[in-house]
Amino acid sequence: MAIMMSGRKGVTGASSGGSKRTRAKLDLGYGDDDDELDDEDEDSEDEGESSEEESEEEETVDAKRLRLAKDYLGKIEAQDSSDSDGSSAATDSDTDDKVGKRILKERLKSTGLLQTCIAESVSRGIQEMKATIEASDSAEELAKSWIDKKYVTYHRGHDLTPTCVALSREGHHAFSGSKDGSLIMWDVEEGRKMTTILSSKRADNQSQYARNERELLALAASDDGRYLATAGRDKCVRVFDIRTLGNTDTASPVTIFEGHKKAVTALAFRSRTMDLYSGSEDRCIRRYDLGAMTYVETLYGHQSAVVGMDCANKNRPVSIARDRTVRVWKVEEDSHFVFRPGGDVGSADCISAIQDGWFVTGHDDGRLALWREEKKRPVGDVITAAHGYEGTSDGSKRSVVCCDGVAMSDVLATGSNDGHLRLWKVRKLASARSFSPLIFIALQVSTGECAGINPLESIPMHGHVNDVAVGPEGRFCVAAVGQEPRLGRWDRVARAKNRFAIIRLRNEL
Repeated sequence: MAIMMSGRKGVTGASSGGSKRTRAKLDLGYGDDDDELDDEDEDSEDEGESSEEESEEEETVDAKRLRLAKDYLGKIEAQDSSDSDGSSAATDSDTDDKVGKRILKERLKSTGLLQTCIAESVSRGIQEMKATIEASDSAEELAKSWIDKKYVTYHRGHDLTPTCVALSREGHHAFSGSKDGSLIMWDVEEGRKMTTILSSKRADNQSQYARNERELLALAASDDGRYLATAGRDKCVRVFDIRTLGNTDTASPVTIFEGHKKAVTALAFRSRTMDLYSGSEDRCIRRYDLGAMTYVETLYGHQSAVVGMDCANKNRPVSIARDRTVRVWKVEEDSHFVFRPGGDVGSADCISAIQDGWFVTGHDDGRLALWREEKKRPVGDVITAAHGYEGTSDGSKRSVVCCDGVAMSDVLATGSNDGHLRLWKVRKLASARSFSPLIFIALQVSTGECAGINPLESIPMHGHVNDVAVGPEGRFCVAAVGQEPRLGRWDRVARAKNRFAIIRLRNEL
């Protein structure tokens, strides 16, 4: 009887404690002492688990960040030690310096402020390609050699002259617009057309006399690869979501911004933001916030048509206009700087912000100038005939139609109607002044001289190079090549074809 009572008591304790082991032992007829030992073991296990949970809860946010930082530094030190091939000569201070420099480099890279020097690698890549091409006195045969080697590829898609191009941040996708109103998305790595965003044969209500209102004159892609902005003679700015583009003849924009009174000729995204700027022939610059899809404000100051814009990391877009001025807009302070080249320098046709406070302008009289925000005049040497002359050296200088550089690097590309894409190196030199000015230096050497500057190197491209965009790390660039200039029809290049071009600057894309 006593055994049965103790068994009932054990069953009650087991049911309250929820122990399967205790119930199993009672069924086998073990005594009360064994049950008490099992209960003590379970209590100790529960106490251990609760203590671990309490220790996890006691770790504060700062302590967790410190622990993760130590783990990250440990991984970096392990990688640095493996890279040093096991050499024991390096001291702790050298290791700390390497780790600090690497962390600083990654931080600058994540914020888009890391400066890179890629001109030498681009130069080697072009030299390697040139070594495989036979020299020729005929410009057409030389251009054909580059095409046969597939260093330059031309792609059909536009019926009329292509006017503008844009690249996604990673460089995998490219976009091109044309005078026929078509907008095409390209796969750069595979060299093929992905989709036609806007077709030249789309139905609309435009009358016959207003056919030129279809012309696309400017493109800009956001850094996050989400939005593509287009603008042209219809006075509107259209924004497309790149992620939702399908294989259809016509795509619907996310939103359409109206407000300009004349053709919109320039677009620019501020780096790593959703701020979009548009410049127009109505002399105004409008600002939009694509995060909220709203118009923000209008910037006034130019006295003639705005033809080019760009913007780096700071909220200070730069613009050029036919009034022969360059303006840096201090948006947050509601003011702007005015830069005048002075003398007989013509109005600028293109502009590129290579980094905060530094920008390059190409002029219709063939000059190529570098500016610093703190100086009212161009710094360094101004190249007076960047793309040579029409005919002989006594002829008129060819205008610099387009320019683009890799942000925070030393490579710049320019285009004109001379049938060549020219590459430049931007280099810092020591100066007697308190700052180091930048000057242009040609990447390679070829025949001909240009106003006392080192002879220029070029990649043959027959036709008007109306726009150019250099890919990441200077591996390639894309260009809009056609028979006519971007903003008119006053100069037609015979036998030129309207094509979207992909140009290799190294052996591999």
